[in-house]
Amino acid sequence: MRRIFYFCPDFSLPSGGTKLLYRHVFQLDRLGFYAAIVHQAKGFVLTWHGYRVPVVWLEDKPGFTKEDVLVFPEGMTDFIKATRQTGVTRVIIPLNWSYVFRCLPPGEDWTDYGVTQVITPSPVIKEFVEWSMGLPVTLIDDYIDTARYSFQPEKKTNKIAYMSRKSVVGDILRRILERKAGLIKSYQWARLQDLSEDEYARQLIESRIYLAANSQEGANISVLEAMSAGCLVIGFAGVGGHAFMVGQGKHQNCFLVENEDLLALGRTLEAVVTEITNDNHCFDQLIRNGLTTAGQFRDIDREAASLKRYFESL
Repeated sequence: MRRIFYFCPDFSLPSGGTKLLYRHVFQLDRLGFYAAIVHQAKGFVLTWHGYRVPVVWLEDKPGFTKEDVLVFPEGMTDFIKATRQTGVTRVIIPLNWSYVFRCLPPGEDWTDYGVTQVITPSPVIKEFVEWSMGLPVTLIDDYIDTARYSFQPEKKTNKIAYMSRKSVVGDILRRILERKAGLIKSYQWARLQDLSEDEYARQLIESRIYLAANSQEGANISVLEAMSAGCLVIGFAGVGGHAFMVGQGKHQNCFLVENEDLLALGRTLEAVVTEITNDNHCFDQLIRNGLTTAGQFRDIDREAASLKRYFESL
């Protein structure tokens, strides 16, 4: 059986991308494949997400053969280039459209390194790579742990949660609104950074509003997790979120604001808080639509099946 190695950056902070890499390896191992994570520094391993998988380290100089499959996220360009003459099967797994060319030298793309295999969980990234490089891309089903990110209405408080690792927009808006008078004063702010996944989930479960403040997202999984936890989502699609975020109509599941429009984001947030104060149930249907959207990603076996189909095809 061919061995499958997912390369993962030695990045210790919680990240949806590294969690997905570990989860893919977890899925493949439970399906009977031989799969492992590859880190650089000996002993480095990520445990915050709860997936326990085999790990190998480049410092140990593991011997990869032409029968192996090496999977690289889009940011590991040096490794993609270094393995182009080895004859090994290489697969790129881009997780954010905005990093793809940012991580490449000017005038180059993956076809210059002999890449022919690409997989991604995002329909938007799939279309972007196919359009920009002419490479075929296989879509892998994504997964949200809706049991961990569960809607518990009795736990909701006047709290606004937001991510700060990739964008300062949430911090800026918080500073502005904390100085303003009005109903927003009754809300607490939860800065979701450097948290264990259990604590991260708890904050979403308790938050009434989730602020989507990053304008360059891949699959935008944090929005799906917030919807699953019953948060009112307000903010940017980040491009990648357009695959499932609906800003109007009977299937509306969020309040969409044009990317980087801080003024519109602040005013929309204030308007939503005012309406909730006047009628605590005025957005119940929108929340239900969000739960339905997130529920489409709750089947972990569906993700496993798509991985099985792809790697068996190799």
